Amino acid sequence: MKATNYNQVLRARGFVARELSKYQGTNVYEKEHKFNKVVCTVIKDSHGKAQSMTFNIYNTLKTPKNMEEFREAEFDRGFLLKEINVIHAAFEKLKGMKRPKYLYCF
Repeated sequence: MKATNYNQVLRARGFVARELSKYQGTNVYEKEHKFNKVVCTVIKDSHGKAQSMTFNIYNTLKTPKNMEEFREAEFDRGFLLKEINVIHAAFEKLKGMKRPKYLYCF
């Protein structure tokens, strides 16, 4: 896939937009897994260009009831952490590129 901005990268990884601003402000994306929920916040400047991206991982109300579910929850969190690192690396790479600005990813 050819991504030209962070929005395409996030949507390719399954994130859903919750709040969008056209120019200055914050955009909020979220993705929910079995045990965890990831919220991505992108801060944009007055020209509408993304300046920073932060991620927060929250536990959902589903708590593991036995050791097997606990292992699944920890694996899920580890997977989400790896995915977040890949997305943030793509964001930084796109931010530093000159024209033609696109990146082959995922």
